[in-house]
Amino acid sequence: MNGLTVNFYHPQGGLKFAMNDIVIEFRGASGEFADVGTVKFDLDMNMQNMVMHSGSTITPDGTPGRYRAKIKPDMAGDWTAQLHYDGSRGSGMVSFTVNVTP
Repeated sequence: MNGLTVNFYHPQGGLKFAMNDIVIEFRGASGEFADVGTVKFDLDMNMQNMVMHSGSTITPDGTPGRYRAKIKPDMAGDWTAQLHYDGSRGSGMVSFTVNVTP
């Protein structure tokens, strides 16, 4: 993502079917924290005749490049996660699959 590395940290190791508090870190090529501006993290689950969506609340963590995301998936199962950012480092988006456990 534009020369950036993104790391997700969750105290329980993965998303749960509950309120989750995740730390998201953006780092530059030499490992330094990278402030990326506005960050958005969402989950979508596509099922036959129904789409579920869970959006997060994101706040800066006090260290430029670190953000806290609070998100509560609506059910356990496989979700498509999307991470967006937009700021001084440009804009970018990545999608990946996550498994939410009970």
